[in-house]
Amino acid sequence: ILFIEPYGSTLSLLKHGIANGYNIIIFTANSDLRIVPDNLIQSALLSIKVDTSNTLKVLNCVKKIAEFINIDAVIPGFEYFVPLSVTLNHYLLLPGIDVDKVQNFRRKDLMRFALQNVGILIPKYRVVNSLNDLEKAIEAIGFPAICKPVDAAGSVNVKKVTNKSEAITAALRILNGEDILWGHKLSQTLLYEEYIDGKEYSLEGVVQNYNITYFSLTEKFLSDQTEFIEIGHVVNVPINQAIRVQIENYVNSIIKTLGANNCPFHAEIRINKQGQPVLMEIAARLAGDKISELINYSKNINYFDYVYETYLDLDIENINLKNTHKTYAGIRFFYRPSINKFKSIIDDDAIKKYEFEELSYYYKPNQIIPEFPKPLRRLGHVILKNDNYWDLVKMLDQFDKTIIFQE
Repeated sequence: ILFIEPYGSTLSLLKHGIANGYNIIIFTANSDLRIVPDNLIQSALLSIKVDTSNTLKVLNCVKKIAEFINIDAVIPGFEYFVPLSVTLNHYLLLPGIDVDKVQNFRRKDLMRFALQNVGILIPKYRVVNSLNDLEKAIEAIGFPAICKPVDAAGSVNVKKVTNKSEAITAALRILNGEDILWGHKLSQTLLYEEYIDGKEYSLEGVVQNYNITYFSLTEKFLSDQTEFIEIGHVVNVPINQAIRVQIENYVNSIIKTLGANNCPFHAEIRINKQGQPVLMEIAARLAGDKISELINYSKNINYFDYVYETYLDLDIENINLKNTHKTYAGIRFFYRPSINKFKSIIDDDAIKKYEFEELSYYYKPNQIIPEFPKPLRRLGHVILKNDNYWDLVKMLDQFDKTIIFQE
């Protein structure tokens, strides 16, 4: 199984594969944000340093390896490597998304157009390539609105704007941007779309041979409603069954229209004022932010097993997911956007008071914290479990408040 730049939850997927005896191959540039921990490099069957932003170089590596080793699946480690993984799967004659449809998942403008074309409810939007385009978009949609790059991930450069000045500032950040993330230069095209003011959820699951299986409806917690940095999630959130079915039916139509297949998916939606689900975006990959791990903590199954079976086109075990609920699990990120570095961490109260599944800090004292992208200013996380949803949400909030990063 070939992993392209494993990152975040995909690192956990990789570890699970090694533990289960899979032969893992890793491709990584081993630079910038594309660095794989040494212990995983050493645990893999084969690790190759290659510029993973260069499709031709990666394809040539795969051609040489395939002469000696059967590659049974190619897994993208992060959003930017989904098209590359699909290209490699196509070359290797492996099941997956059609190469002609994969950009529907990477480019939000193509995603919006494809869904609009068949009458699926989406936010009103305009594609903006210039300030002149922006003027027309403002006239058509008004305020408040969202400016977002068409091909970024992790809420990078996504801004809510409430007037023309804010819109111009946010748009120019993208139109004149020279940002390179995970080896990919971001497009200088943006979407200007209506702001949907409602509760946000994500749906996690897999698509195998066009059959869709949902594993979680996940509640999202945001830092604010201007930059949309995600600071927490709770999986398997309790919700009215009729609303759940409505959301799943809506996402079903999106997945079928866009053409996802033999892959996990992560779909983000908001509920509008009319009570209807509206797509923010959907990705043809494993969810980030440890959502997959949360699913494992909260259920009597291991989600990663089903992800592997999906990529490998093995028969997915027939399970009744209604009977797999074990508890509620949530994560809270310690988001401190104003801190550039800290001298020490005070966490004794939290550690003594709460039983946690994971507690991790991403930076060491006096280490400079990157200014961009903004999600890297999350300084760590905690994962908690509780049989009561409301108690869990309260505990996550209280735990976050007890962690002090002294400047």
